[in-house]
Amino acid sequence: MERIRERYYLSYPRALIREPILYHLVKKFDLMFNIRGASVSEEMGLVAVEFEGSAEQLERALAWLRATGVTVEPIEKNVIE
Repeated sequence: MERIRERYYLSYPRALIREPILYHLVKKFDLMFNIRGASVSEEMGLVAVEFEGSAEQLERALAWLRATGVTVEPIEKNVIE
């Protein structure tokens, strides 16, 4: 199974700031991740993260994130190196 790496911005609404979202991704989808940057306030959280896994793992994980209420946006390849 081929592993791929993709980078995303995850925006958390206020209600999810204290939830262990990335922990759940590891446990539910067996993804590896690397936090590339983060900004968290009382109102919202923004995390730049690189995920590594199979295409199927990533697809399922991103769908779960969106269903949970996290906004998921791809990061252009050369933005964070």
